[in-house]
This record gives sequence, structure tokens and C-alpha cells, in this order.
Amino acid sequence: MSQNTTLLLICALIIVSYVFDIISKRIKIPSVLLLIGLGIGLKLIAVQLGIVSMDFMKIIPTLGTIGLILIVFEGGLELEYHSDKNHIIRNALVVSIVGLLATALGVAGIFMYFTGETYYRCLLNAIPYSVISSAIAIPSAAGLSVRSKSFVTFESSFSDIFGIVFYNYALAYSSLSLGVVFNLGFELIAVSLLSLVFCGMLVYLLKSIDHHIKFILILAVLVLLYAIGKEFHLSSLILVLIFGLMVRNINLVPLDFIQNNFNTEKFKKDFDYMQSITAEGVFLIKTFFFIIFGYIIDVSLLADEKMIIMALFTIGAIYTLRLIYLPIFIKHILPEFLFSSWINKYSLVYRTSGGDENSQLHIGLLFLLF
Repeated sequence: MSQNTTLLLICALIIVSYVFDIISKRIKIPSVLLLIGLGIGLKLIAVQLGIVSMDFMKIIPTLGTIGLILIVFEGGLELEYHSDKNHIIRNALVVSIVGLLATALGVAGIFMYFTGETYYRCLLNAIPYSVISSAIAIPSAAGLSVRSKSFVTFESSFSDIFGIVFYNYALAYSSLSLGVVFNLGFELIAVSLLSLVFCGMLVYLLKSIDHHIKFILILAVLVLLYAIGKEFHLSSLILVLIFGLMVRNINLVPLDFIQNNFNTEKFKKDFDYMQSITAEGVFLIKTFFFIIFGYIIDVSLLADEKMIIMALFTIGAIYTLRLIYLPIFIKHILPEFLFSSWINKYSLVYRTSGGDENSQLHIGLLFLLF
């Protein structure tokens, strides 16, 4: 493929994504699903024309991670805190934990029934199916009411955070004990406190840098801190969410330095710039990530009868459990009920062919689950 052809294709995909973003609000279908569908269509065309493509599996984890950081950060920037939102945050926190545990245990049982593997291995591979991915949920909730959008943003962010922690601990420990629970709670508290410290440093940078280029630098530092945390298997997404919330609600931060040194008008202008840059970055990353995501889906796997049956049982369990626990915590379950589990893009799942817990994601089952 020539350089000009590549440039034409990239620009065309961005324009099509922009059109999808506009029409998705009218047809009530999330733009991410349209992008995935476009990716599947491009793959079918490429196969028919005999076009050889690069190995996208090498770049999609990195692309997805950057997209996840920007999406959660953008979600935090849009959440203005008021005391009347305390119950939304509290309910989202509880629902994310209950939903993660209930779904993981239920889906593990289904995997165990169909595969005959040990419950521990099935639980390990069921956890990714129990996470409500913020990379999908937050963009899809853009057209909802303020209440529903806030709930979905908090629930999906918490679900991502607790899902990562749960998976790491399930991978490290084969049984649940009081010591494991204590370590889990200690890690979450420690990461939250460290996140507050680093967020304070990022806010200081936001205030101190006078250079005309500073928002990209701050975002680069944010991604750097996230990557460092991931190297130590920490829940770095907490840092991203806290920083977004802190920047959005800077006037509520009880620090004399912030209250005395931030010019309200100048900060509002800076905030608008940062929000705009973040939104543009989310759009660009989202466009290519979900198109590539659709491109790598192997639709031929849908011919596997056993996989289809297992996928249908898994979908049924996810929605049934959500229908049971969701009304306990919130009065109106629609449209929140429809934001169910979406497997994380590079998580490890069970392969029907072998049960290797270090295998790549099962694209066919993933396709059925969205």
C-alpha cells in the first residue's frame, strides 16, 4: 500500500467516524458499535481482495490503554460534584463491587459446566467478562441524562479498577483468605492516597507552567504515572479518575495553595482547553482502536456451535444477575441495566479449545457478548 493510499485511508476513516458520531445520537446506536461494524466490513473486503494487513494484535493493547486513560479522564472532567450526587457515587461503588463478584462467580460456573475445568481456572477467566469497561460504557452514555451518565461513568470506572485488582489477586492466590482480603483493601487505600499526592503534583504543574504547550505535557505525565503503576500491578486507573475529578472540581479542593493561587477566569480558560484537547484525543484514539478491534474479530469462529451455546448462557447470566441486584440499589434501572459487562480488550479469557489461562482473548465469544 502506497503512502498516498495510506493517508487517504486514514483521513477517510476519521471522516466516517465523525459522521458516525453525529448519526449515532439520532439512531440511538453507540458510535463504537458502528466503528466495530466498519472494522468487520473492512476485514471482509480485505480478505476478498487478498490484501495482506499488519499484525494489529501487537498495537491494540497500547492503543487501547491510551484510549482507556483518556476516556476515563474525560469522564472525570465532565463530572461536576454536588452533595446531591453522594448517593449516585455510593450506589455506583456498591453496584460495581456486587456486580463484579456476582457475575464472575456466575459466569465461572457456566465455564466450569461447559469445559470441565477447575472452578479456580474458570473464575480466573470469568473475571474479564464481569467488568463493565469504561472504554465502552462512557462514550455510549454520552446522550443520557446527567443522573444516568454520572452513574454509568462512576460504575464503569469503579468496575475497571476493582476488576483489575480482583484479576491480579485471583491470579496470585488460588484461594480467598482473610489475609488476601486485607492485602486487597490495603492496596486500594494506598493507591488512592498515592493518587491524591500525584494529582496534587499534576495540579501544581497545571498552575505553574507558563509555556504555551503544557496540556500535552500534563497528559504525558499522567500516562507515565499510569504506566509506572501498572508495572507494579497497581490500580492506576484510580489516579486518572481522581485527577479528572480534581481538575473539574478544583474549587472544592480544601487546600489553601489551590484556593489562593488559582485565578478563576484563567483556570476556566485552561480547563476548556484541556477538555477540548482530551475530547479530540479520545475521538482519534477511539476511531482507530474500535475499527482495528472490529478488523481483528474472526467471524468464522461464530460457526462453533459449542461456543455459541456457551456465549448465550453467559449473556443470559450477565443480564439476569444485573436484573436481580440493580433494583436493590437504584430506583430506575433503565437505561443503566443495558450497560452490562464487556470484556476488557486485552484480558485473558478461557479458550474452548484448550483452557490455557495465558491464551489470547477469544474473539468469537467476545463478538457475541457486545
